[in-house]
Amino acid sequence: MTGSVQAFLAVMKTVVASRLAYRGDVFFSLFVTLLGEAILPMITLLIYKSGASFPGWSLEEAMLVQAVFMLAKGIAYPFFYGMVYNTLDRVREGSFDVLLLKPRSALFMTLVTGFSIDGLGRLVGGAALFIFALSGLPMPSAAEWLGFLLLMCLSACVLFASALFMSGMLFRWVGSSRVYEMNDAATSFGRYPLSIYSKPLQFVLSSVVPVAMISYFPAATLLGRSTPGLYGAAAASVIFLAAGLLFWHYMLRTYTSAGG
Repeated sequence: MTGSVQAFLAVMKTVVASRLAYRGDVFFSLFVTLLGEAILPMITLLIYKSGASFPGWSLEEAMLVQAVFMLAKGIAYPFFYGMVYNTLDRVREGSFDVLLLKPRSALFMTLVTGFSIDGLGRLVGGAALFIFALSGLPMPSAAEWLGFLLLMCLSACVLFASALFMSGMLFRWVGSSRVYEMNDAATSFGRYPLSIYSKPLQFVLSSVVPVAMISYFPAATLLGRSTPGLYGAAAASVIFLAAGLLFWHYMLRTYTSAGG
């Protein structure tokens, strides 16, 4: 375990050092990411300023959900989602075989070598929006903070599982470079409070594909709101992660070294 952490830290250090060799590109990438992520909160602000709203949610509460979504994605993009393009490039080039020869598991090597700092703009933007939203709300209790942190771990599990599904697809369907767009479309439901959707869709987003665990349940817990369906969503998140792991390893066995 210690060796794995050290290996991950060594790769992170190398990636950061190599990216900072072109600092202008890094800062421009962060700026563009922040600009893109700021669009939705600005639209939400305009909605509330115009007199409309998400029923039952104040502006700060709605923005807290969006801030948690950005924080979760800000963690997923550097640590998890890099494995998708990593797999895509290596399978296309036929160089994924190199990872299979390493003394550590193929999943660990795919994850570690896919680390990227390009998604950190979401984390910075999410943190800023999170602070802004909380500044207009009552301070959560210690128990609410603890529940929030626990559910954020499940949020990370859901996003890691989605990265596993995307990455696993690329072992067989090498040309599926649009998997990110597919994932963004599916997870975009997590940008809004679950209660604005119809009951059948709420069930799907919490207990079938637990998109609501990405942001809604952590944010609602931090707000001290009643969260019906939480335990079902927590169980679905664990099952979703297990399914992602099984799918990735199954697809790895179908890998036939596609080069050229």
